Amino acid sequence: MDADYFNEIESHFAARRGTPFILSAKDWALMKKWHGDGVPLPVVLEAIDSVFEKNETSGRRKTISSLSYCRHAVKELWEDRKNLYVGEAGTTPETAIAESLAALGTQLEATELGAPFAPRVRALTGSVPRVEEQLLELERALIDSAMASADVEAMRQEIAASLGDTSRLDEKTVARTVEANLRRVVRERFGLPRLTLF
Repeated sequence: MDADYFNEIESHFAARRGTPFILSAKDWALMKKWHGDGVPLPVVLEAIDSVFEKNETSGRRKTISSLSYCRHAVKELWEDRKNLYVGEAGTTPETAIAESLAALGTQLEATELGAPFAPRVRALTGSVPRVEEQLLELERALIDSAMASADVEAMRQEIAASLGDTSRLDEKTVARTVEANLRRVVRERFGLPRLTLF
């Protein structure tokens, strides 16, 4: 679902910044472009990480205040990933998909909550963009299942406390930031893998 794609990016960016954060209209337009171009969510998140890591190790430590800072990193990483599927000796994209899905199935079987999803992941077929879309839907169902078996309210309170002083933010912004981080925390708490081919 599109909303999950955008929420995950927003949550990840806010977590890397270490502050509650509301994306600008320009940031939303950039996310919509990535989504429209078929850039998988894990590629975007990995590119965001690389931008923050380079900034932290460069010594300059400039404030990264917009997703625009990550634009080039996302483009470069996505080009690199697409090229992995072109001309790879002895491997067709379809074979690579099947191998990746089998590996994801194995990761899911290693977790109590993920095990029932393993056969569904292994059964997926189609093009890379189509399988990525199906994986995003399955991941949403997996996280929903985990949230149903967890003390979600306690997690929300933990997340809210970790945000620090939010007195200058309106309630809606704080609630949105907490909800955006909740799915990430649930995934980490239950050791659930990110469902992606990349």
